[in-house]
Amino acid sequence: MIAFLRSNARWIGGGFLLTMFSSFGQTFFIGLSGADLRARFELTGGAFGLVYMVATLGSALVLPWLGKTLDVRPGWKVIRFVMPSLAVACLAIAFAPNVAMLVIAIFILRLFGQGMMTHTALTETGRWFAANRGRATSLVVPGHQAGEALLPITFVLVSGIVGWQGAWVAAALLILLACPIIVALLRVERQPQSVIALAGPSRTARDWTRAEVIRDPLFYVLLVGVLAPPFIGTTIFFHQGYLVALRGYDPLAFASAFPVMAATTVTFALICGQLVDRLGALRILPFFLLPLMVASAAAALITPIWGIYLFMFLLGIS
Repeated sequence: MIAFLRSNARWIGGGFLLTMFSSFGQTFFIGLSGADLRARFELTGGAFGLVYMVATLGSALVLPWLGKTLDVRPGWKVIRFVMPSLAVACLAIAFAPNVAMLVIAIFILRLFGQGMMTHTALTETGRWFAANRGRATSLVVPGHQAGEALLPITFVLVSGIVGWQGAWVAAALLILLACPIIVALLRVERQPQSVIALAGPSRTARDWTRAEVIRDPLFYVLLVGVLAPPFIGTTIFFHQGYLVALRGYDPLAFASAFPVMAATTVTFALICGQLVDRLGALRILPFFLLPLMVASAAAALITPIWGIYLFMFLLGIS
């Protein structure tokens, strides 16, 4: 692994930074300013949720169209446009004069942050690696956890010095500073040194078509379970400002719980990866929501701040 990382540090590093800087468009980061944005525009929790839903759904509709640019342009050229746009969105959310501008700002944050930054990282990694694609992806994706561990605490600390709007300005400057570094890393193309056999002697299952999957009712039953962790986690992250105010938490203490989730996610991803290889995904699937069930009860019933740490720990497991 060390030799692989050393010989491919440029591409792994570029992908890792892309996933880490996608954090500025992730719910957990935007939610850090939820209480301030609600107060600034006199929004109820439900109204702010509606604003976020409209902006997020809009970005989801545009992403398939915008994401196709990676089919005709190299990733570093796409990033030259994506990262400055993300920086502009950070400034827009800090100084939005009205709710309409707030919707646009969140739309751009979601589209270029969570959407295009992650999409570019994974698409480019898939192009660069063939036989070691899984290993390369496993080194790129933890950029998400690095962002969860470092950026919320940093944002809260900077907000304490220059205010929440100043913290968003600092985020924009950080993105602009990182952009030429990431572009330089991605600018050198890598050609896969081997190819993956698409079908081997060990394959026994027939690939399903998309139409067959959509017609299968079991698919939708599985979706209910598989989507539960991001649905529940996103809800807590989005309303973290309200929860902090409701229970009198220190914002820094809440932000400090994110590294717990990040570390737990990485650790149990490695553990469960081994279990899946050994036991099979079907045997693991019925149990992966049990920690989330306890986590949800902890968030609801345990009012001291350690309840949030327990929630983050258990969410990371699921």
